[in-house]
Order: sequence, then C-alpha cells, then structure tokens
Amino acid sequence: MVTTATDVQVPPGIPVLPGAVLSARYVLSGVEPLNKGDTLDALPLPGGKVALMVADVVGSGFGATVAVSQVKAILRERLSAGAGLAGALSSADQYAHDHAEVCATTVCIALLGLRDGTLEWATAGHPPPFLLTPGAEPRLLSSEPSRPLGTGGHVVSHRARLEVGEMLGLYTDGLVCADGEGLDVGYDRLFQAFSEAVASPAGAVIPAQRGDELCDRVLRSALLPEGNGDDAVLLLATRVLEPDPFRLNVAAVPENLPMIRHRINQWLDGLGVGLLDHVGLGHAVVELAANAVAHAYVSLPEADPVVEIEGELGDDGTVRVTVCDRGRWRERESRGRGLMMASGLVDSIRVVRSRRGTRVTLTQRLTRPVPLLQQVVDGTGALLDESQELVTRTEPGRLVATGAVDDLSVEVFHAALNEATRAGTADAVVDLTGVTHLASPGVQTLFEFVGRTRRTGATLSLRAPVESPAGQILQLVDLPISG
Repeated sequence: MVTTATDVQVPPGIPVLPGAVLSARYVLSGVEPLNKGDTLDALPLPGGKVALMVADVVGSGFGATVAVSQVKAILRERLSAGAGLAGALSSADQYAHDHAEVCATTVCIALLGLRDGTLEWATAGHPPPFLLTPGAEPRLLSSEPSRPLGTGGHVVSHRARLEVGEMLGLYTDGLVCADGEGLDVGYDRLFQAFSEAVASPAGAVIPAQRGDELCDRVLRSALLPEGNGDDAVLLLATRVLEPDPFRLNVAAVPENLPMIRHRINQWLDGLGVGLLDHVGLGHAVVELAANAVAHAYVSLPEADPVVEIEGELGDDGTVRVTVCDRGRWRERESRGRGLMMASGLVDSIRVVRSRRGTRVTLTQRLTRPVPLLQQVVDGTGALLDESQELVTRTEPGRLVATGAVDDLSVEVFHAALNEATRAGTADAVVDLTGVTHLASPGVQTLFEFVGRTRRTGATLSLRAPVESPAGQILQLVDLPISG
C-alpha cells in the first residue's frame, strides 16, 4: 500500500523469476529536501523477458515523486503492450517533451531474456550499465551519448548476451556524482566497488543471497565518507540456470509432514523468495498436505494413502503449486481450517474434487523486497542506518517482539503475526513491551490482523505499557491495549 511519497519511488517488491535473480537497494541521502526523484523497476514481459529500469527526474520533493511515477507508468504500459525498447523510450520522450515537470528525466532500460541471456539496453542521458563477470574486471557497457527525455534526443539501443553467472548492474547517478569531484572520479570509485565486491569470497551460496550481499558491499564502498548528497539506486540482475520444478510423492501420514515442510522450504529458498511469500506459500502447502493426511483416506481404509505435490515458477514470476490425493475428503469442516488458512495466504486457490481424488492448486505472484536504506554521516564516515534490529519470539497463540518495527522489519513482523495467529484464525497475545519504534507499516499490519481475527471469530490482544513507545502509538491510533 502506498502511504508516502517514497513508496511511489521504491516498488514494494521485485519479481522472482526463472533464469535471473534480481537484487536491489534504494539509499536515501538524508539531505534535505527528501525524495530526489530516483526510481527503479523490474517488469516481467511476454516471451520470457524482464525489463529492468532505473530513472532520475529533475528536482526533488513531492513534484519529483509525481513526475517519476508518470515516467514509470508510461514505460511499463508501452513495454507491456509490446512496443519494444525503442518504442517505449520514444513514447516517454514525447510525453516529457510535452510536460515540463518530466522533461530532462534520465533513464536506463535493459531487456533481458530469461532463457537465453539476450540483452538489449538503451539510455536517455543516463549512465550505462556495468557488466560483472566472475574472475574478470567489471566492464562499463558501451553507450552512445544520449540526451535526457524530452530534450530532442533519439533512441540508440545496444545488444549483447549475459552468460550464466554474469551480472548486470543498473544504478542512478547518486553512486557516481558527488559535489566537488569529476564524473570520472565517481566512475572509478564505482568500478573499484564492483571489482572488490565480485572478487570477495562468497558468504552465501544461494544466488539471491549472494546478490543481496554484493549490493550491500558495493554501496558501502561506493558511498563517500561525507555522504554523496543524493539518493542512490542499485539494481543487480544475475543470470542463473532455470530452477528445477518441485516434485514430491510421499505417503499421506503425519510423520511425513515435517519432511514436506523442509522440502518445500528448501525449494523456496533456492528461488530466492521474499519472506512474506516464503512463509505464506510454505504454510499453505503444509496445511493442505495436513488436510489430505487427516481427511482424504478416512473412508477408504484399503487405499494406499499418498499425497503428491508439484510446483513450478512461471516466466511472469507466478508460482503454481498443486497438492493432490487419491482419496475422498470428509464433508465435515476441518478443525484446523486448513483450506481457509491456505486461501488467506496465497493469491488464489482452486479445489477440484472427483472420484479419483482431490486436487488443490495454489498460485502466488512471488516478489523480493527492495530495502530502503538511510545514509548516515558521522565521524567514521557514511554508514547505512541499522537501527535496533527487530527480534521476534513466536509460538502458537503468542508473539513477543523487541526492537524497531519499521519499513525494513515489517515483513518479519507480519510473518511472526501470521504464525502466532495461524493466519488470523486463532486467538493470540502480542507483547510489544520491548518494541522501541512502532512505525506506520507496523501499525497497518496490526490493524490488518485485528481485522482478520475479528472476521474469523478469534481475538488478538495487544500488550504494552501505556508509557512505552509502542503503547503511546497504540493509544494514538486507538488500538486497544489489553491488561
């Protein structure tokens, strides 16, 4: 949900796709005025491609936010309609020519083929992408001199191929431009940051975690000790092999449920799924498997109890998981409310019953979050703000949270509430005594789960001393505090 100007500039998530792993960061400069007009986007396209984009409009504040959202909307619409790279940039250029608030926006767009690595990119007054190859020096991809949107330029695109293991880096000028230094100095610094990051020992084996690790290392090296004075965006795309589909055929017995949970979580880990989707989809699959164990074969004692689970990630970032059995479910409502819980955790669910068994299909559009970071300047240099980390202790019916519940930690908080309340279907107590900061995303999440539990007849009790940071916010927004 969009609640601030920054929410328009920073997408809520980037897609999880077969053949490419995307990682991104948005760094706020901390220098007034805020909202300096940078943005990023990643859009799955028909034909197994993804469009990667970074842009920067002139100006700052609310006007810049509106302008950059207009540019992004035009590019998304034209690319989705099949206009191609040149057609989309030409439409945005014409719009910028006719609307002064968008004129002189700089853009870099790259189209990446998920299966074959084909790459097409173009810029409009924007720095070109970096190509990162393991074991080699980073390379700034060629780019003809280009003008910003609306200033009389023309589109020149370039083509190459991204091999498996190679990375493409898109960024805004906040990483290469700083007051008092030439652009070549900024490029040299970013080149060095990419070089050191790629050459550093991998702390993570999973490609998505490796991409996040590289993003953070590049930012820490490229940002000046005294601060760059501008927002910065970094978007990395790593070409990977397509993931194997998920296949599991096991006996429908309670002893196999932990193994099912472990196997589906392993598969989701490999995809690089964001925390909310990971928890929701994994929980839904296990709930459906548990339903099959409890209900499918009760009236068929002679049958061989089996549950089959299959999953596959589509080119559009949508995962489809099917859970099948060969029995007949009992008609009475499940005490565990498995179907109800599963439907609340995914985008859609479809149940087909026949004499051959029951087939439940779940679909979910998978995303990974884009962390919004704050550049802080102190005596030791430019740091990424790491406020007190949120820690949650969860068990059925109870959640204890300590630390800050903000934009960066709200996914963890949401997932913990999901677990404690069984997706809003069970009574739970939430202890916020140790919460040091309860920001608006956390408040929104609490309202969401208060509503969920109320609709299912359950109760969510919030506990915090009235004089505590969380207690004061709960009183301010009229969320009742239990004794």
